[in-house]
Amino acid sequence: MATERQGLQSKSLALHHNGNTYRVQIRDAKARDRAAVLIPLDGGEELRIAEVRRFIRYLSGMPVPPLSRTLGLPLYRARFIADAICAYAGRRTGASHRDIGVVLDPSVRHMNARQWDTSSQRGRVGRLLRKATRLAEEREYLTLLRPARFRLSR
Repeated sequence: MATERQGLQSKSLALHHNGNTYRVQIRDAKARDRAAVLIPLDGGEELRIAEVRRFIRYLSGMPVPPLSRTLGLPLYRARFIADAICAYAGRRTGASHRDIGVVLDPSVRHMNARQWDTSSQRGRVGRLLRKATRLAEEREYLTLLRPARFRLSR
């Protein structure tokens, strides 16, 4: 599906295919004959080049392969991040570490104070909250948007 928006001498297209949105801007009529791609050199060039290749295949009517699995989070990592966000939300609403532990692992409810103090669940809640704090307050969540091999150096 394509949507168009026209300016004075430019034409913008938004193509939607399999959940991806490709945006194209044609600045003047002559540009249609000599299309070009502008890629910022900021450390993410490989990822952008791969997407340009996918886009060219789409425009050419060729089958577009799915994105590489290396671009996504492994399932265990996605679950860890989801639990961290849950723990952070609980902490922001005033829940104690133990309350968060009960939500993440219902067996915590049956522990006495001494068992909780020495449990692995208590350590896990602490790790989740530290990770969630870094994600939220230090803007580390931006690293989730870019796979490790495409991260920008600081």
